[in-house]
Parts: sequence; structure tokens; C-alpha cells
Amino acid sequence: MNPITSFVKRHPLIVFFGLAYALSWAPSLIEPHSLLPLGPLFAALLVLTLTEGLAGVRAFLGRIVQWRVGLHWYVLVLGLPLLLNALAVGLNLLLGAQPTPDRIPPLADLLPTFLMVLFFIGLGEEPAWRGYALPRLSTGRSLLLGSLLLGVLHALWHLPLFGLEYTLQNGLAWFIGLMGYTLVASFVYQHTEGNLLLPALFHASVNTTAVYLFGSLFSGAGTLQLWWLWGALWCGAAGLILLGSKLYGSRQGDVSKVGTGAAAKPVG
Repeated sequence: MNPITSFVKRHPLIVFFGLAYALSWAPSLIEPHSLLPLGPLFAALLVLTLTEGLAGVRAFLGRIVQWRVGLHWYVLVLGLPLLLNALAVGLNLLLGAQPTPDRIPPLADLLPTFLMVLFFIGLGEEPAWRGYALPRLSTGRSLLLGSLLLGVLHALWHLPLFGLEYTLQNGLAWFIGLMGYTLVASFVYQHTEGNLLLPALFHASVNTTAVYLFGSLFSGAGTLQLWWLWGALWCGAAGLILLGSKLYGSRQGDVSKVGTGAAAKPVG
């Protein structure tokens, strides 16, 4: 066996995250604060090719086009980010923040923005984070622990965006919100038998609604306050799921099967 292939098969997660970081961070060597969202997807495909061959790649890609799931899942992944962002904005207004509505992008850009985020960011990240990394991080652990580990590693992946997407001022609030989002995305992934289209739509909805309801409505102290409200609301949503589902209370052998093409059975 080729030494490189042998090493990848022995340490697939280490190689995956190393490649995901390297491929995604490479543009920042030329342009500061640059990140290639397709890096995680390329990394997952490369590692799968070496460890599971074309059959593993086909099974992985096949879960991205699984669109036949209950309508309520589409409502959740598209509607929850809108709801939480709207609540954060509303609470921010109640707490005295002054809006700057002239900065809101035109509504005509909504669909093009969503599609760009979906194909370039959602599909670049989520199949890799949820479909490749999560099942392997959860092997021998609870899905809760696997999800928390993934959240930390996902946060580190954003490091080149420090100073642009988040700063020392809002960094903790941003991280808390990201962890809450990660837990909700894991819930969706597990309860839809490893579907990878829904997490991509979820990610696209989060980013698009943030552009319209979050990043453009306030400035200064109002924006910082909004970050904390946003993070708290995402943690609240994740907490409701933790309390209402048995998913995170047991060890998830089924999750690891999803990562190699077998469908996980919903728990709880």
C-alpha cells in the first residue's frame, strides 16, 4: 500500500482537518482575511477517495442531493435563522439600540445572495463538517461531545477572518452563537438520516438572514449588543433541543455509520 494512503487510512480525521485548514487558509497568504469555503469539501473528497474509494465518494455525494425529507425540516432550516435573527433585532431595539436601515441591502439581492451562499459556502462547508467530520468525531462518544468538538474545530477554521467577521470585542458572543448553531445542525443531520442538503440550506439561511437582519441594521454599541443577543438565542435554541431530545443522551454508534454511507437511525 502507498505510504501516503496508509497514513491517511490510519489518521483520516487529522488529515481531513489539516487539509481543510490548509486549502481554506491558502488565499489568506495572498489577500488578508480571505478564506476558501470550498476547502472542507475538497478535503473530505480527497480523504474519502484515499480511504473508501469511488464508492465512498459516491455515497457521500449522494446524500447532498437527498431532497425527499419532511416539509417541516425545510421550514426549520430556512425559518429558524430568520426567527432568531428577527428576535435578536427586536430585543436590540427594545434595549435602546438605534437602527441604521439605510444600510440594508436591496431585497432584489436576496435570492442571488442566498444562492451564492448556498453553493459556495453551505455546500462547501456543511457536507464536510456534518457529513464527514461529525460521524467520526462522534464514534465512541455521545453526539453532544462530538458536536462540541466539531464546533471548536469549526471556530478555529474561521481564524483568517479574525478582525473582519469577528474581533476581540464580539469574538466570545460569535463563538457562543456558533456552538449553538452547531448543536442544532447536528440535530437536523441525525434526525434526517444523514441528509446533507438540509445543513447546507441551514447554513445558507443563517448567513443570508444575518446580512439582512443582523449585519446591516446597527452600528457601534448596538451591533455589539446584538451579537450577544444573537449568541444567547442560538444557545437557547440548542438548549431546547438538548432538553427535548434523547439524541444527546446516549452513545451514537449509528452516527458513525452515516459517515460511511449507511443511514443513521433517528434517536429520540
